[in-house]
Amino acid sequence: MAIVWNLKKWLAVNRDIYRASEVQLLLAEKAGVRLSLQAISAIINEQPSALRLQTIQALCNALDCKLSDFCDVLPESPAQRKQKKAAATAVPLYGGKRAAQSPFPDPRTFASKSKTSKR
Repeated sequence: MAIVWNLKKWLAVNRDIYRASEVQLLLAEKAGVRLSLQAISAIINEQPSALRLQTIQALCNALDCKLSDFCDVLPESPAQRKQKKAAATAVPLYGGKRAAQSPFPDPRTFASKSKTSKR
């Protein structure tokens, strides 16, 4: 999926904003949201790998804009789709690496241990 993230450029061209502290002030005043300068700087300077809908809503409220003003989600090219299909396994969208490192015990393992301890 091709995502074009132009928040930094859009802020400069359309709002004459160049600093994360200016965005932080707008978020607090207009949207009632407090984000750290580090979080705002990360959102401005690079394409986020994930962004909460509440954060998007706060940005749009504070900047009086739409998400499509600074972010475009484009369909993949046919070559990109072929490349993904050629991959051996499907990649889960959520919980891929975390699932293997779950803090919770495997219920099947837990059930078998409790059966053996009852005997």
